[in-house]
Amino acid sequence: MTPILCLELKIYGQWMSGGQRRLSKVANPSNHLSIVGNFVGALLGASMGLKEGPIFFFAVGLAHYTVLFVTLYQRLPTNETLPKELHPVFFLFVAAPSVASMAWAKIQGSFDYGSRIAYFIALFLYFSLAVRINFFRGFKFSLSWWAYTFPMTGAAIATIRYSNEVQNILTQALAVTLSSVATLTVTALLLTTLVHAFVLRDLLPNDIAIAISDRRPKTSHHHKKWFHSRHGSAETKDIENYLKFTDSDAKDLEASLDHPNSNNAAK
Repeated sequence: MTPILCLELKIYGQWMSGGQRRLSKVANPSNHLSIVGNFVGALLGASMGLKEGPIFFFAVGLAHYTVLFVTLYQRLPTNETLPKELHPVFFLFVAAPSVASMAWAKIQGSFDYGSRIAYFIALFLYFSLAVRINFFRGFKFSLSWWAYTFPMTGAAIATIRYSNEVQNILTQALAVTLSSVATLTVTALLLTTLVHAFVLRDLLPNDIAIAISDRRPKTSHHHKKWFHSRHGSAETKDIENYLKFTDSDAKDLEASLDHPNSNNAAK
């Protein structure tokens, strides 16, 4: 957890200090990855029998998760809008509370009310995203789809822990359902990734440095617009060249004004 703590001191400091990296400017669902590590560390530390370290990381993760959750829910005008291809990262909303519920249960020794509150938050977010089918379709496969796997497996494991504590048909059926969905999702994504990587060879089409495909990407409209704004269009250069006078042109003009009947005046 030492390198994670060092990174958090830098990242969380940037969120607070302002500038271009303040949280209201850079907040998006992928920021949950910088939060969930605290809960994973607390879970592992509690599994080792430690006390103070897991509580410390749990407290840090809880404080910053609350701030991030509120910031993302507000959708401030300064936030960058994610492209449609990155919509799968919205499932990272489920990851932090799922792992937090298991971490607190490990710290306390039982799946108590604190763990259940975090678990129910994760469960509600899971279903609120699952019912928005149109939000997660209409775009091609990419590596961002792997953002589904960790939140789904985290929610499934937390549900298994909850069903062991509250044993009835509903909790057991929910545990089996979420576990099956997570297993099918991981398997489907693994097979799809292998097909796109080794059969279709279009897994990384937008990165010419590491792309498997030999086809170069087309120049985007944004790049063309930037190029013209930087170097100027052909019409602009023609106008600039037309308006420029050389020294000889200026002398000819002066001579024609002094001698209106000369050949220069006729020209």
